[in-house]
Amino acid sequence: MVYEVVPCLSDCSQYVWVAEPWSVWKVSNVDLKENCGEGVQTRKVRCMQNTVDGPSDPVEDYLCDPEEMLLGARESKLPCPGDCVLTDWGPWSRCPLPCNVNSTRQRSASPMRQPGEEKQCPSTTEKETCTLNTNCFHYSYNITDWSTCQLSERAVCGVGFKTRMLDCVRSDGKSVDLKFCDELGLEKKWQMNASCVVECPVNCQLSDWSSWSECSHTCGLAGKLWRRRTVIQASQGDGRPCSSQLEQWKPCPVKPCYSWRYSAWSPCKSEGARCGEGLRFRNVSCFVSDGSGKDPGSMVDDELCGDLEQTVDGDKQIILQESCTVPCPGECYLTEWTVWSPCQLSCISGDDLGFGSVQVRSRAVLAQEPENLLQCPEQEWEARPCTEGQCYEYKWMTGPWKVSSRQVWCQRSDGLNVTGGCPLTSEPVSDRSCDPACDKLRSYCTEAGVCGCEEGYTEVMTSDGVLDQCTVIPVLEIPTAGDSKADVKTIRALNPTQPTANLPGRSGRTWFLQPFGPDGKLKTWVYGVAAGAFVLLVFIVSMTYLACKKPKKPQRRQMNNRLKPLTLAYDGDADM
Repeated sequence: MVYEVVPCLSDCSQYVWVAEPWSVWKVSNVDLKENCGEGVQTRKVRCMQNTVDGPSDPVEDYLCDPEEMLLGARESKLPCPGDCVLTDWGPWSRCPLPCNVNSTRQRSASPMRQPGEEKQCPSTTEKETCTLNTNCFHYSYNITDWSTCQLSERAVCGVGFKTRMLDCVRSDGKSVDLKFCDELGLEKKWQMNASCVVECPVNCQLSDWSSWSECSHTCGLAGKLWRRRTVIQASQGDGRPCSSQLEQWKPCPVKPCYSWRYSAWSPCKSEGARCGEGLRFRNVSCFVSDGSGKDPGSMVDDELCGDLEQTVDGDKQIILQESCTVPCPGECYLTEWTVWSPCQLSCISGDDLGFGSVQVRSRAVLAQEPENLLQCPEQEWEARPCTEGQCYEYKWMTGPWKVSSRQVWCQRSDGLNVTGGCPLTSEPVSDRSCDPACDKLRSYCTEAGVCGCEEGYTEVMTSDGVLDQCTVIPVLEIPTAGDSKADVKTIRALNPTQPTANLPGRSGRTWFLQPFGPDGKLKTWVYGVAAGAFVLLVFIVSMTYLACKKPKKPQRRQMNNRLKPLTLAYDGDADM
């Protein structure tokens, strides 16, 4: 596909607005006496193609600049006799650059008829403020992209030239005629033409395929055959590109893998004795596999390995027997080496320490008698470097408590349970046995190693700090306004295993009063409550005694029945 891009110059005045003459005045508000007043004039405005000879054919309006469209109607006054008549307004003057709100532009008109007596002409000038991107603009050059390389008329490749052009852009982003930038004398610092080269088309050339290589494996399913080809001539220009397939492979013909392998060692046998020095034996047998390393293989007739040199894992020295020891009672001995562990990096918190990857294996120590275990040697470990290891994280895991013990183990991030790897300093407690044992009803051994009581029960301790019993925690219920028995206060023990919030009709607060302290002794407030109860009881008994006792009859004083003598006196009054 061949394409060509050339910058072009579009004349900004290619399409212009053309207006017809104004129509006669259409008076809308007339003064019949003076034959004057307000009126409207109209005219048609068309977009036309501009040629050397002037505007020619009308075109669609969208081809002309809408900002430069001329007015199609205007309102004015039809002058009355004696009025001053002005010409149409001239064009606006240019705003000084740079644009500034303190600057103005103006336009003017000239008198066509002088006013009569006692009349004046209106202002012949009109001003307005210069506002950026409204009536005042800044201008700058914009450079176009390079054109494609232009060649001579009949050339298809070789040396040519490329061009680019300048565009005058207004501060509001609109492209305008170059004269606006030229009038400002802006600097033109760009190179407009440059030489270029169009590479002649050259197709890619590849060599023939090589012959198939030998199989990458002598046997098994993983072998492959390869063949290759090379680039003789790289493509140039619009030539055919090279294929990305420069190699091909196919699987080798299937061929079983035969090898000599050792059988497992026989048990250690001591001639003429039950323990001590002895011998153990093994055989060399022929095995067949698919060569992938994942297939353990199967034993076949030794005749199938007849063409192979009798070597095991590359070792030509075949060992079929070796000395061994049958441990006697009370002695220690080491087990066989375990298989090598998977390859693993040395990491901390998932970050490689840069020590490389290792594999490990071990052999455990077995003791015939448990009491001799301390006299046995420690477990043996071996390590060797390897490749393609990965980082693991280790975390302690715990099982549920069963009475006073639980299982604790170390788990690797791939889900494998391992021995070692987790820090011993953060190992969780696996046994929480209490001494003495927690054999009281409703008691259990806490993680702190002391006896405690179940929820809803409080501890009663002896003087030496040992749990004596678990008692029910008293519950004080204070009914609220919503309780139908709000006038009754009760103190009683609820079921400690059932929360009071689950009991229907009990929406009040619940207080748990614990009369015993951690040391098993009664708390001080218990003595205060007991003393207050005793005083209240004495008061009630005293009041009852006073209310029930019979009152004594009051003694009346005996009145003297003897009459006192009456004495009359005369004062000599005549009325007597």
